Amino acid sequence: MGEGASDPGARWRAASIRIRLAFALFAAFAVCFSLGISQAAAQEWAPPRTVFVPETGHTTDGLFLDVWRAERALLGDPVTEEFKPRSGFSTVHGADTIQYYEHFALVYLPDEAPENQVQTLDLGRQALDSAREPGASHALDRALERTVCPPAGTGCLNVVSSGHTVREPFLTYWTTGEAAALLGSPLTEAFRAPDGTRVQYFDNGILRQTGPDTVDPLPLGDIAASKAGIATKPIQQPEDVPTYSEDLWVPPATPEPAADGGWSAGPGPQQGGWREIVVSISQQRMWAYENGELVVTSLVSTGTGNVPETVTPVGFHSILAKYDVQTMEGTISDEYYKVEDVPNVMYFDNLGNALHGAYWHNNFGTPMSHGCINLPLDIAAWMYGWADVGTPVTVVN
Repeated sequence: MGEGASDPGARWRAASIRIRLAFALFAAFAVCFSLGISQAAAQEWAPPRTVFVPETGHTTDGLFLDVWRAERALLGDPVTEEFKPRSGFSTVHGADTIQYYEHFALVYLPDEAPENQVQTLDLGRQALDSAREPGASHALDRALERTVCPPAGTGCLNVVSSGHTVREPFLTYWTTGEAAALLGSPLTEAFRAPDGTRVQYFDNGILRQTGPDTVDPLPLGDIAASKAGIATKPIQQPEDVPTYSEDLWVPPATPEPAADGGWSAGPGPQQGGWREIVVSISQQRMWAYENGELVVTSLVSTGTGNVPETVTPVGFHSILAKYDVQTMEGTISDEYYKVEDVPNVMYFDNLGNALHGAYWHNNFGTPMSHGCINLPLDIAAWMYGWADVGTPVTVVN
């Protein structure tokens, strides 16, 4: 490899991360229901666009979430929330949003081509500038000198764009997966740092040799965020944001059809009403019956159950009041919340629990609420017109 002058990182302009379209929304069902016919209402399903990462106590969303899921081992977990760069903040021109992760920092550039809208900040270059201040080690000074691989040498690559080499064991790490894209080009040779470990600076990060053949990125994102005075303290998990799990990207299973070719009729009416709504917490599903026949079924999101106030109450209830739109607010575990313009609200107990539409997530089939029963918007609108005050509502496990 010593004779090669190619640069695996050069094809990634400014260490641009190519966003994979494989993380686009999944369409799992088509909407299909009508009053008086025993068939199901299927709804559009989509994975969440924001998740909470409990290991560091922060969220990640949108395009940053896509990159993080693909390259979590490289990026590390988020150590800040997203923020807008303030005046004087060292970043890429045109940056709209920044978020620091354990090893790197990501920046969103809305004016770039789609494949270049997420890039990594040059934290490695910034760290090198600080390290080169008066009093820098002689080892670093020598590492800054340009060099080339020995003729016919192995385990070494010349990076022409920077005039430096990448040698084993750093080379294997740098040329594996998207490491070159995230790290960028080398700014130094590998050298022995004051703590005795071997390190090498790159445009956007620093690698450290941790064993004979083991290399890991330094937690430069965490270090740089703290140095810049950016808040890294873990936040309270937002009630409407799920905890990260790859299971969130698995579409709900298609229900088994009934013997007559229709959808499963569910548990059936529980209170003997002419019209009745039944909700299962374990299945995260609702069934609406008329004259004993199923007319609509849908995935829902009940309470998260993290604290007693967010448990959806099991038992026999009925619709007590209806509001076509309402702002919901309150305090749970000393945390204030306010959700404006909640559509098609139907309260079924005196504790503030209601069936209503949810426009702020599409993660139906997973508990998401403060105790209410979240419905897809089209289902909520239909149910609001169908269910009168007094309609029985049964919540089962």
